[in-house]
Amino acid sequence: MWEKLDNKLLICYALTTLAGIGLHFVFDLWPSLLTEFFAPVNESLWEHIKIIFWPYLLAGLYLTGAGKWQRAPWLATLLLICGLLLAGGYYIHAHSGLNAFAADIALYFLIMGAGFSLPAVLPVRECWSSLLTGAVLILCGLIVCWTIQPPNAAIFHDLSLADAFYQLPC
Repeated sequence: MWEKLDNKLLICYALTTLAGIGLHFVFDLWPSLLTEFFAPVNESLWEHIKIIFWPYLLAGLYLTGAGKWQRAPWLATLLLICGLLLAGGYYIHAHSGLNAFAADIALYFLIMGAGFSLPAVLPVRECWSSLLTGAVLILCGLIVCWTIQPPNAAIFHDLSLADAFYQLPC
């Protein structure tokens, strides 16, 4: 794994992480139909997948397109880190009693770090690329659809409301 850890990967990690942080504020600065699909519209866990999904997808396209990494492990990692963000965020907000703001930031940096470490060690065969591409396209479609009309579930509700998860039936 560590032989693949180089300056290009570290710079890509830093830029991807910063892009995700920047996406968090894009909709507030430029509210529009276009920006709502790429930037969080509210403070729900689901909306925060966007700060992981879009920058990491672009980083993966860049690094795999340059021939540096195989596509299948990156796609599998993209799906995995989105799931980790949902699970970790749900635990932080619904069960842990931690300072949610600090824990959310720590979780974000840890997940992005995992996103740039896991593709080197995940045993995902390249023949799974088509299936994983389909799964990523489905997730992309869900991000778009559930931005327009989110289901009535805890992960889709605005976390900036006081004790949002404790008031919802989970």
